[in-house]
Amino acid sequence: MMKGKNKCPVCGMMVGDTVSAEYEGKTYYFMNAKHREIFLENPTRYLS
Repeated sequence: MMKGKNKCPVCGMMVGDTVSAEYEGKTYYFMNAKHREIFLENPTRYLS
């Protein structure tokens, strides 16, 4: 996996821009599709 400049809100690791989702007008990037799915189930848990 290529490291990037975006921080995955689920695991806190730096990631690229391959897997993303928008929430409240902002784009978030994830280590993998599973982290994206986990985030979308309860975004406020990872943004507080």
